[in-house]
Amino acid sequence: MRFRAFPVISAGTVAAALLIASVPARAADDTAAETCFDAKLTVKEVLDACQTFIDRGNADTKLLIRAHSIRAMGFSATGNIDKALDEMNAAVALDPKRANSYFMRAAGYEAATDYDKALADLNTAIGINDNDADFYLLRGTVYSSMHDYDKALADMNKKVELDPKATNGYSSRGNLYRKRKEYDLSIADYTQVIKLEPDKAKGYVDRGWIYVLNNDLDDAGADFNKALELQKTNASALVGRGVVKSRKGSPTDGSADLRMAQKLEPGIFDQIRALGVK
Repeated sequence: MRFRAFPVISAGTVAAALLIASVPARAADDTAAETCFDAKLTVKEVLDACQTFIDRGNADTKLLIRAHSIRAMGFSATGNIDKALDEMNAAVALDPKRANSYFMRAAGYEAATDYDKALADLNTAIGINDNDADFYLLRGTVYSSMHDYDKALADMNKKVELDPKATNGYSSRGNLYRKRKEYDLSIADYTQVIKLEPDKAKGYVDRGWIYVLNNDLDDAGADFNKALELQKTNASALVGRGVVKSRKGSPTDGSADLRMAQKLEPGIFDQIRALGVK
């Protein structure tokens, strides 16, 4: 298994998509260790096995940190951010010079909307290792949540500079440009996402909504149609196509698409409104 940060339960967080450099995952003839580090088991099985492994004690600090980190991911996956943070506190205590532990704990704080603590941990992580693109991405996301868009943009620019082939940097920066109402720059970033992942619907959907906000309904419609070719049940694309039909024709032209989208994903209209679409 390779982990970057535990899958925190937080809207818009980037931590769930990131991966961390692995450490050796086995302790010889140790069933608890093998179970703890086996990604194919259930969350409860892994949580219990990792706790057993921790309780037995081990001279390998890296393995102990990894066990705590895996428990943090397990707790976060079940929505228990407080326990996830407890595990990362233990990981930081084992090795206060390990940047990734601060990064993972920052992801937990970001999920809990404790942005000051998240920033403190990310500043520490970057102080230890200033060459990790995902540290900047998460810090940029935190700044964005705090509405400090200038600092957010600086960090997302750094993410793209360090990791130009990763789509999450462009999509996060594109979303930030949307918040800043800099639609041409947002479109450029989502276009880059599409170039990197032309067979995925999400890039077309994201760019399509920026075209809607920019009142470019023809290009918006083309993007939503392409997204639906790739993923017929994409609720956001269905809403987008319905909106374009209604705005280009009569108000009822997009009704069928809107009804289908709501059936597929009942909360989809709230998500679209959150983009600034009226």
